[in-house]
Amino acid sequence: MTDIKAALRAQHIETPSWAFGNSGTRFKVFAQKGVPRDPYEKLADAAQVHAYTGVAPTVALHIPWDKVTDYADLARHASDLGVGIGAINSNVFQDDDYMLGSVTNPAAGVRRKATDHLLECVDIMDATGSDTLKLWFSDGLNYPGQDDIRARQDRLAESLAEVYDRLGDDQRFLLEYKLFEPAFYATDVPDWGTAYAHCVKLGPKAQVVVDTGH
Repeated sequence: MTDIKAALRAQHIETPSWAFGNSGTRFKVFAQKGVPRDPYEKLADAAQVHAYTGVAPTVALHIPWDKVTDYADLARHASDLGVGIGAINSNVFQDDDYMLGSVTNPAAGVRRKATDHLLECVDIMDATGSDTLKLWFSDGLNYPGQDDIRARQDRLAESLAEVYDRLGDDQRFLLEYKLFEPAFYATDVPDWGTAYAHCVKLGPKAQVVVDTGH
């Protein structure tokens, strides 16, 4: 029993900032009283969780949901509360421009927009002291013949390589595969093996994360 308690106390569970906002299903968000109004208040709630549990010392941010004007100040605020900034999560799935994909989109301008956002997230990592960038792509096809599947893999590889080259020596990115994410015809990261193949090609600063929560 002593060993079990020690193992539990040694855990490091990173809480996501969006868990402290209004929550609900994919069909409705239920408003609640006392919900944090900005990233600073989300960090305060996260710090309280860590104070109670002792195993949640870092908080993952999501951009643009957690955008602020001064990320260094946000990191100082977290430190003052006794927690740190964890992974920076990018978002290339909500903008209307990404209907046909983000970094795999057949339009070069859309791909540039998406990749620039990923590079912006690395800038935020630099400012906050984060060492991890989390990448999830909803890119894919709705029906056969909509686009060239092999070309989309090449576009994905090109964007990932640009982001990889921008990482610092002590930074990494996690390419996510959602285990139970539904797809209509084809997704550009259809399995963990595809994610792994891209990461192996890039090098040790690229790793795979499998999301089992969906």
